[in-house]
Amino acid sequence: MTRNHGVSTLTALFLLAGCEGTLPEQSPANIDMEVQRQEAKETGLDLSVVDLSASCAATALTLSAAIKNERPTGIGNSTAAVYAGTPGAGGVRLGTISVPWLVGGESFPFSLSYTVPEGTTKVVVVADEDGTYPEDDEDNNFASIDFEMPCATNQQPVASCQSVTVPADAACQGSASIDNGSFDPDGFPGPFSVEQSPAGPYGLGTTSAQLRVSDGAATSTCSANVTVVDVSAPTPGANRGLVIQPVLGSDYVLVPLSDCAMPAVDNCGGELDLDASARIIRVTSDESNDALSLLRLLACDDIKLTPDRKSAMVRAEAALLGNGRVYNFTYSVQDVSGNSAIGTCNVKVPALLANPAIDSGVVYCQGDNCPSGSRFPGLLCSLL
Repeated sequence: MTRNHGVSTLTALFLLAGCEGTLPEQSPANIDMEVQRQEAKETGLDLSVVDLSASCAATALTLSAAIKNERPTGIGNSTAAVYAGTPGAGGVRLGTISVPWLVGGESFPFSLSYTVPEGTTKVVVVADEDGTYPEDDEDNNFASIDFEMPCATNQQPVASCQSVTVPADAACQGSASIDNGSFDPDGFPGPFSVEQSPAGPYGLGTTSAQLRVSDGAATSTCSANVTVVDVSAPTPGANRGLVIQPVLGSDYVLVPLSDCAMPAVDNCGGELDLDASARIIRVTSDESNDALSLLRLLACDDIKLTPDRKSAMVRAEAALLGNGRVYNFTYSVQDVSGNSAIGTCNVKVPALLANPAIDSGVVYCQGDNCPSGSRFPGLLCSLL
């Protein structure tokens, strides 16, 4: 029994030691397998992304999530990242989050806002984005949300135009906007701008203008007319101060309106020739029609208007005992747009001894809208 046991023991030792009686060496293949078994051992580290939620209004992304230490062992500071789109496949990194030291099972929540590219359909959060820690599970480092509709699919801005009419200013120009409430339906991406061409000011008449609106990415256009009209009356010219010297026989003197007043001035027409643009309304005298004069005892019809009302015949005489005669012309001047103004001027006939004439008020009148009682031809003239 004892011998048999020894043989068996010897045989076992021989088999273990081999022919040389030593332990067999490990092959290289066995060494590689051992290294792989060591590498496969768990590190006890694992970060994950949890509680991810996100939404976008236009391109404004609101996001909240948490980085969680999934293992009971504490883990040092790490960096997480947020992407619009898939990382490595065209995704755009929006920013990073500094994650502090986490005890076992602890979470670090965060809420952030970003501006994402137009048309973003996915947002991705990556834990330990720079691969600082060898983790037992790398798959839970990623969390993503797909949006049903892309973020801020841009809507075309709306250009709305209307034709406008504006009065001409002192320079015969007008400024106006043809914008009739153009707008950007989604307010994206901005800024919203409106450009009118030509910008003005515009000259007299009608000018076609175009409106171009932009939302910062897309544009729309429309067209309308700007019409500038002259609504300003011309400014009558100053009195020339014409003086007629008395003549023998109290003869008539033809006085064109242009000899009585300076040219009118219009904002769009410049100087207006009174012979072409003006018309006498009435002419008055501050002496009666039958006043006795030194050079001719009695003369009637002191004032006669020409048929075209561009001139008037007035007697070159003054009353014998008066202080000179003053003929007052009232006229209307009109520009090419039909705007008119009333102007006045006078013609004076000196008194006896050439004393300057002094206006004593309306006594006699010929023309339109004469003061009451001023058309009376005079007692003596009415008897002739």
